[in-house]
Amino acid sequence: MFRSYSLRHALIFLLCLSALCVQPIQARPTRTISVQVNPAQTLTLGGGFVGLGAQDDSNLLWSEPNRASGAHVPADITTYVNPRLRALAMPFVRKFIDVSWFAPTADGYNWDSPAMRALYDNLTVHRIAGTRVMLTIWSLPPWLSADPALDKDSELRPAIPFPDVAHEERWATLVVDLLRHLYGLDGSGISFTNVAYVGGPNELAGIDPSRLLRPFGLLRQQIGRAGLAHRVAVFGPDSFVEELLIAHNTPNLDPLLDLYDFHYYAAAPLESGFIAAVDRLASVIGPSGKQIWLTEFGELTAKNDDWRSLPLFAIDGINHGLAALAVWNVQDQIYNTKNMPAWGLWGVYDSGYALKPAYYVWQMMAAHLPAAAAAYAHSCDHEQCPGLRVAVLAGADGDLEVIAYNVADTPVHLALNLGGLRIRSGLGRYVLDPKAPLPTTALSVPRMPIPALDHGVLHDTLPPGALLVYATDQPAYWAS
Repeated sequence: MFRSYSLRHALIFLLCLSALCVQPIQARPTRTISVQVNPAQTLTLGGGFVGLGAQDDSNLLWSEPNRASGAHVPADITTYVNPRLRALAMPFVRKFIDVSWFAPTADGYNWDSPAMRALYDNLTVHRIAGTRVMLTIWSLPPWLSADPALDKDSELRPAIPFPDVAHEERWATLVVDLLRHLYGLDGSGISFTNVAYVGGPNELAGIDPSRLLRPFGLLRQQIGRAGLAHRVAVFGPDSFVEELLIAHNTPNLDPLLDLYDFHYYAAAPLESGFIAAVDRLASVIGPSGKQIWLTEFGELTAKNDDWRSLPLFAIDGINHGLAALAVWNVQDQIYNTKNMPAWGLWGVYDSGYALKPAYYVWQMMAAHLPAAAAAYAHSCDHEQCPGLRVAVLAGADGDLEVIAYNVADTPVHLALNLGGLRIRSGLGRYVLDPKAPLPTTALSVPRMPIPALDHGVLHDTLPPGALLVYATDQPAYWAS
């Protein structure tokens, strides 16, 4: 009986203990993080912040491999591509240019090829949207070099990345003739003055940066003779971090470049390596007074099927001095090759042009950027707050965009003191919560109202893992 009595009481004790254990545990209180903006200190090297853009080669749907795979041109461009480009409202895009589109042989130009017509249509959409265009002279037909050709262009035909010495002057002439044609200076009747930057080749890929000296010098001379020196900027070396540093140290190259650009791809966790790379570039390039643009980037493992890396690139890049960032790229399958299909913000014909989560991230961050913005320092810009990333951009006319990303697994209450920045009324809130459904029925992340600023302080609670953008509404104008 003693053993039975003891066992019975032990069971009762355990049952009571288990009942206590299954009671709900009180949630941890929401942390408050106070952030102070310093309106006296801006962060962008070499001038104002330009914006968030993308590689846009959507016009390559015209190419034979893509049409053979199921692209319906121009219907797919009209139905899917162009409305999305308008919703993204990016201040700039970078574009692939293949010389074989207009000069497949040494015998002259064909400005009316299917590829060029597709290019004109794409440039028109960007011109109407006020989007400035970077042209990267990506690949050349074999007649421009005696070097071995590779299968490199958009139709998988033999192509080369850069001319040999004997063809460098002809290369510069071709590039400037393309610019003259797009500007209408050859009597073409078109006027794409939003084409504002030119560079090449895409990624040095073993090319010694000193090889850029003569062709870039010839390019600048001919741009000047064409009257485009104040309208078209030359960028480079259009390559990776170490190659940019090598190029910067190449004697006499710096005066030929109006801005430096680079590419960065990494697997998660990527943040510490990315910040270290940007800070290295800033320490070396910053004294030159020129801007640094990130013209290709991506997370290698999940690519753009997972949106969580994109805000880190954008916020850390803004806070560490970059003037512009272009995600790679707007849509999948632009070359129809095995190594390129999954980098887009949306899929193409095999997915029904389905939007990816990354599209909504880029749309809400890019579309609300103030014109002529400055990126302002704040108490979280370099020494990041635990679990929170913040970027603050404001324009001279009172426009504001704040990007706030809660990387923690608990809610965060943000108290952002704008430090006296003059802000127009009408502040909207845009949010992507990983626990909420995506706005798949719309091309834009919907606006939500937020409480008015409390004596210049923005208060809000960020859900775990959520990205939020706070932005002034675009002014509305009516005809009198």
